Amino acid sequence: MKANLGEIDTLRALAARLDEAGHGERQPLVGQVAKLLCCSEQTVYRRLRQEIGWASGRKRRTDAGRISVSEDTALAAAHLVHVATRSHGKRTLPVTVARKVLRDSGYTEAGVSPSTLSRAMRRYGCHPDMLAQGKPAVRLRSLHPNHCWQVDPSLCVLFYLPKGGLSVCEESKFYKNKPKNVAKIERERVWRYVITDHYSGTIYVKYVQSAGETAQSLVDVFLDAISDRGRHDPMHGVPHMLLMDAGSANTSHLFLNLLDRLGVRHTVHMPGNARAKGQVEQANNLVETQFEGRLRFMNVQTIAELQARADEWRMHYNARAIHTRTGKSRNDVWMTIIEAQLRLAPDLALCRELVTTRPVQVTVRTDMTITHAIKGYGRNEYDLRLVPGLVPKLKVGVVVNPYRAPAVDVIVADPETGEDRIWTVEPMKKNEAGFWESAPVIGQEHKAQPDTVADRHVKRIVEAAGDDPRHIRPPAHVNVMADIRPAPEYMPRRGRDLGLDASRREIAPLTVAEAAIKLKRSLGDLWPTEGYAWLSQRYPAGVPADELDAIEHRFAGRAAAVTPLKLVVNEG
Repeated sequence: MKANLGEIDTLRALAARLDEAGHGERQPLVGQVAKLLCCSEQTVYRRLRQEIGWASGRKRRTDAGRISVSEDTALAAAHLVHVATRSHGKRTLPVTVARKVLRDSGYTEAGVSPSTLSRAMRRYGCHPDMLAQGKPAVRLRSLHPNHCWQVDPSLCVLFYLPKGGLSVCEESKFYKNKPKNVAKIERERVWRYVITDHYSGTIYVKYVQSAGETAQSLVDVFLDAISDRGRHDPMHGVPHMLLMDAGSANTSHLFLNLLDRLGVRHTVHMPGNARAKGQVEQANNLVETQFEGRLRFMNVQTIAELQARADEWRMHYNARAIHTRTGKSRNDVWMTIIEAQLRLAPDLALCRELVTTRPVQVTVRTDMTITHAIKGYGRNEYDLRLVPGLVPKLKVGVVVNPYRAPAVDVIVADPETGEDRIWTVEPMKKNEAGFWESAPVIGQEHKAQPDTVADRHVKRIVEAAGDDPRHIRPPAHVNVMADIRPAPEYMPRRGRDLGLDASRREIAPLTVAEAAIKLKRSLGDLWPTEGYAWLSQRYPAGVPADELDAIEHRFAGRAAAVTPLKLVVNEG
């Protein structure tokens, strides 16, 4: 602001009086002028130096430029202020309070003024303003169009009512202190999905009515973005990489599975680091300021009408707005894409199938083939003879290749690294009889299967074992008895003699029938008729073997006692 001539004259007169004033007389003179000009004394001195060129003539202090606060004290103050700062930037513990806390805690250097402490923190690079800046940003580059896309959903300032059409959310009615108003239109809110091509800066925008971010909405937006939308809207094709935030829809299994099936690398940046995808964040701002600001002057009734208006603006902006980085329009830069870089999107119906399609485990048959069914293409056979690392009965992962259907991607784990290796295999062509066209004709051709990994290992093992079956060689430097060691020498243990009684062996008792048979065989006619009943009554649990002799003597004695005497005639 330019000073008026009256103030300049006053300052000049003051400068002359200050030059003539003695020691201690300058302060009242400056105070009078400060009161006259309605400013502080420091402002008067500053204006005298800058506008009049007056110098006080005071010598520069010998300690000018030095700081009386150590780095440790400055860091302690920065610690208190920085940790007590909220996420939105409000400092709940300012420098003035931190100075008092440190001073009363024994930091003698904290007795300086708050401004001196603040200057010390800036000099040591730990002022709260400097700490709040975070790490410096890194500039990234992409290699070509469709190399990397960025996606970001954002809540639009519009909401849609079936009867009232689209309306703008007025700040006076819809904000955090009026949650009921926000809840009324929660399901009618309009979300803006913006996708940008990092190389060219081309913008794609689509509006969706939803209560929040959903995987279904993101899938629909992404599939529409990769589709060919006509010659007036050139950006299309499947990107090689997609950069996004950690939103629930972005990291949903359905959307990530679609990206995996299409061969799109997906990268999620760290939470709170929105500038990692700063291009799409800026694109959201462009859509809001360059297009949505016009909606207040337009009568848009439906989401479809809103999207049509947005498409008109987007195609105009991509075609005519000059990008500051390239000096060209976004479409002109995107059109530099070459055939090898443009991956055309598969059929839309197949893409929707890919949302829930996952690799299935299939067992390799003995003829090194597999069968796999694809919706819309039927069941086909695939020859895996040339896929390295496979053997019959091995399980492999199989999933449709969306760019070459009905070809499939066969997923085989690398035995060395453990990482999955993908091989694309075309289905076998068959003739009208159902035979493979490449199969050898009986009696005319001979084609052997190529050696599998197991076949090669068997050949190496047989060769190393030798040709003589009576002298089979072990592997080199292997001693088949290497694991056999001499038995250790054990200390003898003391024991005791069993004695004569211990030499008897316990024999299982005989059944009554077995005992009766043995006794009857040995006694013959001396076997009593009541012998079996007597044994059953006396030995119901069995007859001990060592008592058979005693029983035999008992029965024999009883028989002798009852035998009648015979008369013997002496013929002599």
